[in-house]
Amino acid sequence: MPLFVVTCTDHEGTVEKRLAVRPQHIERLQKLADEGRLIVAGAMPKDPANPQAGFHGSTIIVDFDSREVLDAWLQDEPFLKEGVYAQIDVKPFNKAFPQG
Repeated sequence: MPLFVVTCTDHEGTVEKRLAVRPQHIERLQKLADEGRLIVAGAMPKDPANPQAGFHGSTIIVDFDSREVLDAWLQDEPFLKEGVYAQIDVKPFNKAFPQG
């Protein structure tokens, strides 16, 4: 299956909304992880020691059958639906390391 890097950029001033919606976001990612389709996921904090400083956004690497299937999955992303994400960029990804 193809891998994709999904880079999401937050709107400014959405830290409270992000933290409130996070459980829904994590639940979806956990489902992907349980299915073996989540390679890595994480937030890009402005200050790693202080979540209240806000976030630049998030990055995930996922395994989907196609870009179209990924796009359909992204339409239900809580951070997108609730206005946390200002932009989502998707690029194909070829994993080289770690091998296996």
